[in-house]
Amino acid sequence: MHKGTVRCGLKLCLSSLLSVFLLNASAKADDFSQDDRCYLSNGGSSETFTVREDLPVGSIIGTLPIPGDPSKDGDIELTLTSEHSPVGIEESTKNLILKEALDKEGVSGLASVLLDVACSKKETDDPSITIPVRIIVTDANDNAPVFVGAPYSVNISEVTVVGSTVIQGIKAVDKDQDGPFSTVEYNVDEGPYSHLLAFENTLEGHVILASALDYETLPNFTVVIKAKDHGEPPQSSLTTLTVWVQDADDQNPRFLSESYKTVLPERPRPGMPLTITPAPIKAEDPDEGIQAPIQYTFNSESPEYSYFELNRRTGQVTIKKAVPEDLRLPITLVIKATQIDNPDRYSLTTLTVESDNILPTDLKFLQTEYVTTVLESAPPGQVVITVHTTKPNDKHVRLQLLENPTEEFAIQNTGEIIVSKPLDYEKQTLYSLRVVASDGKTSDVARVNITVMNVNDNDPKFAQPQYNFLVKHEDVRIGSLIGTIEVADGDINDTVELKLKGPFARVFSITNKGELRVRNLEFLNASTCHVIVEATDNGDPPRQSSVLVTVQFPEDITQSSVFKIKKSDSSLLLMIVFGVLLGTLIIVIITLTVYILKTKQYRDRIPNVVSSGGQPMVNKMATYISGSSLPSNNNNKPQGGQSPNAVERQSGVENPVFNMADHNHQGTIHRGQLPPSPSEVSAWQANGTLRDDHQMGNFTNRPGSGLSNGKVQNIYWPNGSIPRRVKKLSWEDEQPNRTELDPDVSVTPLGKSCNDALKQPGLTVYF
Repeated sequence: MHKGTVRCGLKLCLSSLLSVFLLNASAKADDFSQDDRCYLSNGGSSETFTVREDLPVGSIIGTLPIPGDPSKDGDIELTLTSEHSPVGIEESTKNLILKEALDKEGVSGLASVLLDVACSKKETDDPSITIPVRIIVTDANDNAPVFVGAPYSVNISEVTVVGSTVIQGIKAVDKDQDGPFSTVEYNVDEGPYSHLLAFENTLEGHVILASALDYETLPNFTVVIKAKDHGEPPQSSLTTLTVWVQDADDQNPRFLSESYKTVLPERPRPGMPLTITPAPIKAEDPDEGIQAPIQYTFNSESPEYSYFELNRRTGQVTIKKAVPEDLRLPITLVIKATQIDNPDRYSLTTLTVESDNILPTDLKFLQTEYVTTVLESAPPGQVVITVHTTKPNDKHVRLQLLENPTEEFAIQNTGEIIVSKPLDYEKQTLYSLRVVASDGKTSDVARVNITVMNVNDNDPKFAQPQYNFLVKHEDVRIGSLIGTIEVADGDINDTVELKLKGPFARVFSITNKGELRVRNLEFLNASTCHVIVEATDNGDPPRQSSVLVTVQFPEDITQSSVFKIKKSDSSLLLMIVFGVLLGTLIIVIITLTVYILKTKQYRDRIPNVVSSGGQPMVNKMATYISGSSLPSNNNNKPQGGQSPNAVERQSGVENPVFNMADHNHQGTIHRGQLPPSPSEVSAWQANGTLRDDHQMGNFTNRPGSGLSNGKVQNIYWPNGSIPRRVKKLSWEDEQPNRTELDPDVSVTPLGKSCNDALKQPGLTVYF
């Protein structure tokens, strides 16, 4: 009973303790959940705000999402940890206020802001809570484009073709962040001259000519260039572009007066100058920047012109020859002013020659036929020619053009025939009109022939805007026709010249007929080739146009063709090298052959000395001895009564180099007796003198014995008496075909005939 009570008491105690603990924890949790002041309501540890960079100073950036009342009587207090923060806290609120300007580019303000807000709970000892705040600044279109290098100016020739680029350096920079706010668009702002220029692409600063220029009408002008970004609303800026028009030779000479008059004197004499009214005849070049010199001529060779002379340089008109009295006056002379440097630039005027005599009462034209010319570029209203009647001041006279169905010309009551419609040389070159003059009573008719002069006003035109050709395998060869480029010029009698341009121009050739052919495959390094065909006519000034031509080659054929060409070039070079070597070898062989033949011919022509018995002696060689000649050997006389000099004359030796026989009589060849044996040679003293005439046996110091003043001058050896090992100077071996004569070579003893022959000594020089 007692144990059970104790057990119940323990359980009750544990249960009570657990209940107290749970109640305490629940109370603390309730206290915590009720005091969530200074904590972000979204449960985060920091707060982020996003604002535009153009937010005005003093504006609210955002409100901190924290529980509590920051008012004076509230339960929380908000402060900034930094005193120099660009952001402040609005009093008694949770609002963050902008104190300094922002700038995404970081030029005039901060690009981003980081700050800490301290939140303190009032009436508690809890520490303050720091809330990190990040302010992200977004870009705003707050920068206008700024031009670089503005203002701009450019020089443009008045003959610049419409559509040509005249300036490329216009550029504006927007400092906003990359995107639509910094993308710049260019335009020519509205103005009096804005129609003359335009931008080729509004996103690029390339200005093109939109309308033709004329130096004489507008020597310079200024347009306003506008650059704007793509912001909403867009920012923009303006600058100016000044254009200076350069004068070109694009105008014909211009007479200072439209027409001139003169009165023929009563007694005109040759050489007499005429007084011209309203001023002397003079024309000037309207191109102020050129001012080309002018020459004056009559524009016709009609008979009435022959009475007058026109000074080509000054325009002064004088009487050339006597004027007949029956010359019907007034007459009209057409004067032509032409630029000396460009005959195509000219203009016409009229000089009316009148007389003081009373005009006839009948209405007549002063000329029955008028002839003149006009440029096809003449504008409507230009005076072509003036016809005159005998009643120039009669207001009742009416003039009318006949045979003028197309009405390109019109006539005024003053007699001036003017252009009424644009002319075209290619359509009609000659107009033959009839002019009728009538005063209501009488009438007269005159013929007016007007020739239209051609002007190069048409560009060459291609039949297609571009050409594409496909080359087949079998056509990949030099000279093959790829295709035909068709081009025509609208001006009559103009010829067109075609040229190729581009990196592949060397691969092809083109004729003036438009035939495009393969010229050189060595430069072909791609299967697709693009070339520009440029057509230029022969007009003055010439006009030109171009077209793109694309040629497609098979890839495999293209590569193999290049290889073959290179291989053939290498083969040709190799053949040339071998040809040069072969030619050199042939020349060497010919030279050696000639040399061998000459040497053999010389050796065959060396004479042999023949004895009286008909046996050949030995070959001789002339020895040239300086000093006095050797005396003849009186003891060795030739047989058969032959004189000693006879043998000498037969034994002359030719020079092997110059093929000349030796006939020098200053050094005569002599024969002596047989030389002594080797044992006898030892009898000679070292200084070359003899010991005693008797000791030498048959050798004595006599002329022809080879001794002079006791010294050896020449030694004679018989043929075959010297061994082969002795060195000697000889043209050839001694009797090579008679080996038995030489005991050192043949074992056959010499016969008697051979011994007899050996008794006749020959000449051989040994060293």
